[in-house]
Amino acid sequence: MVTRNEDNIRELIDGNTRVMVQFGASWCMPCKQMKSKVEKISLESPDIVFAYIDVEEAQRYSTESEVLSVPTVIGFHNSIEIGRTVGNNESAVKELVEKLRSL
Repeated sequence: MVTRNEDNIRELIDGNTRVMVQFGASWCMPCKQMKSKVEKISLESPDIVFAYIDVEEAQRYSTESEVLSVPTVIGFHNSIEIGRTVGNNESAVKELVEKLRSL
């Protein structure tokens, strides 16, 4: 999983067919727990690009993406959001991965 900022996240999303982006914050314990789970999922999913965005370092992009709470994970297919999950829910992220693969 790569860490991105708001200057290069759009390039990553637009340049890849399947992308999962986790939004989190350094002060958020559920975000830290979720980040390790998403990193594990990313190792099992080489067909999907995974990225991490710190909402405090990317406030403009987080607002544009309508991220209202963290952790939030958003799946993109061909630059279009196909779903999102909010909270520390590994099974919901796995479901989102499967939805992304089915497209």
